This record gives sequence, structure tokens and C-alpha cells, in this order.
Amino acid sequence: SHRKRMPLNIIRSLMRGAKRGNLTSKRGNRLFYKGRGAKSTGFHTKKGGYIVQKHKVPQLIVPDLTGFQLKPYVSHKTPKVINPPLSLEELQSLTDTSQTQSSDK
Repeated sequence: SHRKRMPLNIIRSLMRGAKRGNLTSKRGNRLFYKGRGAKSTGFHTKKGGYIVQKHKVPQLIVPDLTGFQLKPYVSHKTPKVINPPLSLEELQSLTDTSQTQSSDK
């Protein structure tokens, strides 16, 4: 009736490894660089240069906000509005009306 027991230090080491958590750039040594999942905008050349490919550079489309009345702040007291999802017909009718309004201008 004598069972073999797992040594206590093995159990302790398993528990210590469980507390490790996510490895971030803050937790590694000074040479550890993880990045944040950003896409590359080009490639490195054999001589150590870098060539940027224009089709890989993100283009930000920013509207002209001159005379815009709304401010970027939204109060926490604002009531929550929940809209049901649009059907295909409703979405098509909305895009059709917005296209005709922009072509009228």
C-alpha cells in the first residue's frame, strides 16, 4: 500500500511556470523585441537599405471637417442606442440614396 509520491520540488516548478503569463516586450531582456503585429511596408536590400513599396503603405482617408459642429467627446450620460442589423434591401436602399444625393451636388 506504499504509493510513489511526486517530489514536492517538481510540483513547485510546475506551479511556478503557470504564473509566468504573457511574454511582452516589457518582460523580456533588453534585446527582446516582440512588435505589435504591424505589417511591413517594404523589404530590406542585400546592402542594408530598405525599399518602401507604395502599395503596402496604409492610406488614411480623412474627411474635410471645416465647419463641422460635433465635438469628439461623447458623454457617459448619453443613452445607449441599439439598432437592429440592416437587411440587404435596406442597406442597398441607403447606399442608393447616398449616391444620388452626392451626384446631385
